[in-house]
Amino acid sequence: MIRQVVDRDEMGRYVEALRDQLDAPRLADKAAQAADTLEGAGNPVEKLRAALPPVTPGLASSGADAADVAPFISRDPMQSLLQSTLEDKLRERGVPGEAPKHRGFWAWLVHLIESILHPVRFGPDDPDWVIDVAAAVLERMAKGNHPFNPLPAEYEIADNARVVIVGDWGTGLPRAQEVSKFMAEEVSAALAEGREAHVIHLGDIYYSGLKGEVRRHVLAPGMWPVSDEQATAGVTSWSLNGNHDMYSGGFGYFETLLADERFAKQRLPDGNATSFFRLRSSSWDFVALDTSWDTDVLSPGFVGVLQDPQAEFAKRVADESTRKLMLLSHHQLLSVYDKEDLGPTLEEKLAPVLDGGRVTAWLWGHEHRCMGFQEAKQIKFPRCIGHGGVPVLMEHEPNEIIPAPGAWEEREFSEYRGEYWGRMGFAVLDMAGPQITVRYRNELGSTSREETIK
Repeated sequence: MIRQVVDRDEMGRYVEALRDQLDAPRLADKAAQAADTLEGAGNPVEKLRAALPPVTPGLASSGADAADVAPFISRDPMQSLLQSTLEDKLRERGVPGEAPKHRGFWAWLVHLIESILHPVRFGPDDPDWVIDVAAAVLERMAKGNHPFNPLPAEYEIADNARVVIVGDWGTGLPRAQEVSKFMAEEVSAALAEGREAHVIHLGDIYYSGLKGEVRRHVLAPGMWPVSDEQATAGVTSWSLNGNHDMYSGGFGYFETLLADERFAKQRLPDGNATSFFRLRSSSWDFVALDTSWDTDVLSPGFVGVLQDPQAEFAKRVADESTRKLMLLSHHQLLSVYDKEDLGPTLEEKLAPVLDGGRVTAWLWGHEHRCMGFQEAKQIKFPRCIGHGGVPVLMEHEPNEIIPAPGAWEEREFSEYRGEYWGRMGFAVLDMAGPQITVRYRNELGSTSREETIK
C-alpha cells in the first residue's frame, strides 16, 4: 500500500478534487456512461457527486473511527475504487509501495528516500492528474457488475481433512503475509500427516478488488498459502466474494482470482467461476454463501444480501441428509460492535434452515476481529474470523467484559508508535468424523485458542 493512498487527509483532498473535476469536458462521455449505471434520472455529474460522500471516520474499514489513525481503508464504493485507481496509477509512475517485509537498515533508507523523492507532483492539486484518475474510476464504474452465477460448485473432501480459513486477508500488508506464512505451514503439515488440505478465504481484497490488486495481494509468488505444486497434489483453494471485491464490480474476483488454477475447483464444468459452493464429507456439509453480490453498482455492502437461489440451495443441502452443517459467509449474522451492519436478509432467507436447528456452526468475516458468540438462532457455534489482514486498533482493556451476545474475543495486540493494534490471524479446522477441532493462530504463529465443534 502506498502512503498517500492510506492517508485519511490526503484521501479527503482527493475526493473533493475529484468532485470538482467531474464536470471537466474531457470527462463528459465517461461521466454519462458511469451515471447510467446508477439508479434514477438527472444530470450525470450531480448523480455522481451525490454518490461520492466526503471522507469521514465512519467510512473507515480500519483504525476504528479514530480520525488520525492510518491506514485509512475506506468502506465506501467510490472512495475504495478511487484508492485502488490511485494506487495502480502511482505504481505505474514508480511510486514505491509497502517497504520490503524483511528489510535491513539500508533497504529501509532507500525506500524512505524513494518515497520522499517521488512525486507529490501526482497529487490532488494537479488537475490533469485528478482528471486522469477520475477517467479510470468512471470507466470501471461504467462496466457495471459482473454477472452472478446461479450454480454452485460442489466438492467431496475427506472426513479427516484439514480446512484452513481466513477472512478479510487481501491487503498484501507484511502482517497479512505473516498470516499466510503460518497458513502455508498448516497446509504442509497436513500433507506430511497424510491429510487432505483445503484453504478458504471469506472474502475482501482491498481496496476494491481490481485485477491488479488480486494479482499483488493474493496471487503473487509467496502470497497465497497454496503453491502450484500443492494444488496439483490435491490441495484446493476457495474464496467467497466480499463487499470490497464488489466495489470494482467483482471482475477481479470472478475473472482473475477464480481463474487461477489453484482455485480450479470453484469453476463449473463449463469453465465459469461461481461465488458459492459446497464441500461435503461423510459427516459434514460446508455451505459457503455469497452475501456480497448485488445488482446495485454502488451498493456499500455493509449489510449482507443473498442472491437467489442460494437460500434454496442451503435448504436442499440441509434436507437431503443428517450430515452436520456449517455455513460460511463474508457477512455476519451477529455482532457486538458493528450492529449497524446487521440486516434482516440473511436471517429471513435462511429461516427454513436456521429454524430447523440444522446449522451446527456458522463462520464469517467482514468485521475485522476474531470473536466467538453465545449459541444463537439455534446455532451452537457462531464465530467471526475477520482478522486476517486489516490493521485495527485494539480499544479494549484485556480483561474488559465482553457484551452479549459475545462469548469470547481475541484481544492480544501489537504495539506500534504507542498504539495497540489487534493481532491478525486465521483458524485451522481439523476434521475427525462428526467433530472438528478448531485452533486459532495469530500472525506470530502462536495458537491463542482451541475448541471442539460437535
